[in-house]
Amino acid sequence: MPIYEYLCSCCNSKFELLRPLSQSEEDADCPHCHKSAERVLSTFACFTTGDGGIPASLGGGSACGSCGAASCDTCHI
Repeated sequence: MPIYEYLCSCCNSKFELLRPLSQSEEDADCPHCHKSAERVLSTFACFTTGDGGIPASLGGGSACGSCGAASCDTCHI
């Protein structure tokens, strides 16, 4: 079962729920105020260190999606 993130517009609480795919489009009850909360887009990032300890994304390419630098020395990651 996938984990979905929700945001309650009443109390501004963000929470996760493990739900079946068949319930993916349904709102969920907020565990704090018990009002209806809408599902939000989940974001995450995965990094590892490559040769020499330089950060690299697990999917290949730059660790910083918008970075065009040849080295992380310029942004001090």
